[in-house]
Amino acid sequence: MQEASAWRSTRLRLGLVFAGAASLCVLWWTGALAGLAEPERIRALLSETGALGPLLWLLAFTCLEPFGMPGAVFVIPASLLWPPEVAIPMCVAGATGAGVFAFVLARWIGPDAIVARLPERVRRHTARARERGFRTAFVVRLVLFLFPPAHWALGISGIRFTPFLLGSALGFLPGVTVWVLVTREVAHRLEDLPLWEAALLGAAALALAAAGFWWRRRRTH
Repeated sequence: MQEASAWRSTRLRLGLVFAGAASLCVLWWTGALAGLAEPERIRALLSETGALGPLLWLLAFTCLEPFGMPGAVFVIPASLLWPPEVAIPMCVAGATGAGVFAFVLARWIGPDAIVARLPERVRRHTARARERGFRTAFVVRLVLFLFPPAHWALGISGIRFTPFLLGSALGFLPGVTVWVLVTREVAHRLEDLPLWEAALLGAAALALAAAGFWWRRRRTH
């Protein structure tokens, strides 16, 4: 009886979280969030709103990225606007904040009730992750980086908060550092390119993306 009651409570909480996520999707599809999802708008937010801009950027990164908004929307403008010694810690803070937000929501939903309904093999992996919390969070962040389902999976894994927080922050650091530095370098090189070379590079990138899309469709059909 108690287990059934706990599961009903879990379903209610899941419903509330999914309702919130659906609301964000509706706002996205109707265009209400479209402006926010443009790097130029993010850059304007950071450069034209004083001290409030970085706080709003951090809040948006924390609350929207776990529900599928690309991390690039936040990282690229920050990389171009701030020097690396500012952009790197801010982007690590945003990525870690997104993970913490999903972690707290997953714990509020009730991870025990969810894990109890997982297959035995998955439960064994979950128990192992709980025992090696820091290493698990660190490796997941290194490998999957800002992949949103990874946030939620760590949330229901039973890992304690402190190892999760430290493992996430340190695991995000290498990827964020590379992303920020490469973004700045590419931007500087593109600024120095003649127009025809920039157009040729853009065409090559589009052709490569189209080839990747075609290859993926061939693999899935």
